[in-house]
Amino acid sequence: MRADRFVALCFTEALRGLFGHRRTAAPAIAIIAVSLVVLGGFMLVSENLGTLLAQWRERGHVQIFLQMDATAAQVDAIAAGLNSNDAVESFTYLSSEDAAEQFRQDFIELGDLLVFLDENPLPASFVVTVMEPLRQERALVELTRQWEILPGVDDVQYDLQIIRRLELGVNGIRFAGGLLGLAVLLAAVITTANVIRVLVVERRREIIVLRMVGSTESLVRGRFLAEGAIQGFLGSVIALFALYGAYKIGVAYVSAGGGPLLNLFPMQFLGWRLGSALVGSGVVAGVVGAWMAFGASGDSRG
Repeated sequence: MRADRFVALCFTEALRGLFGHRRTAAPAIAIIAVSLVVLGGFMLVSENLGTLLAQWRERGHVQIFLQMDATAAQVDAIAAGLNSNDAVESFTYLSSEDAAEQFRQDFIELGDLLVFLDENPLPASFVVTVMEPLRQERALVELTRQWEILPGVDDVQYDLQIIRRLELGVNGIRFAGGLLGLAVLLAAVITTANVIRVLVVERRREIIVLRMVGSTESLVRGRFLAEGAIQGFLGSVIALFALYGAYKIGVAYVSAGGGPLLNLFPMQFLGWRLGSALVGSGVVAGVVGAWMAFGASGDSRG
């Protein structure tokens, strides 16, 4: 029998068998879906945080905060130095009033707090974008040392200082999500194996008849492996829909709050690469569970 006809026959029989025993197969599909929702949730969070950090890193921003009593001559001198510095791609000057106005726009709920203060606590600053080849730790540290000793400068900060700390947190989320996802996927594999064993017992007479009419052992085993693959696929599709629904609800909730979070944190759903990986994980879990139902020896004689 040709390979394509063999695969088609296995999946045709698997679909027929699953439809006829859908109540038995439903727990395995549900467990796979739940496990992939857990794994996909961690993937969604870590992917968005990783994208945010990558975009943040590419900006190459350094912020030079000025002293509250910095003179106009000192501000002009700093601007002239930045303008003539080959390491600087561009820069923007933010006065104390500009910083307060930006704070009010970015944080609507907190902006009114500035009204109750006797004076504006936000200092003037220069937001500097360095040239792309210099957007690395060593070069930024050197530029920071040069600028923080200038007259009128209070402090200098660069994005990589914050990004480095946040990356540790993102890596921790990915590690924890991977461990939890693998643990739940293992439970899904075991559940699938138990379901396939029940299906084998329920269809023992059918299997005997298939052997009597000349069906090979590979065909008998193949249909149950196909059932495991279909269970995993259905579970992963359900998980993707559940994740997308949770994602849309989360975005709507954040948008309703009126805050700037979506501007600062451009949330995106799983791309085709991670979505395919999630579906593939479900299919693999289903196939492995079906294979375990027969044992490593492939014995399906019940």
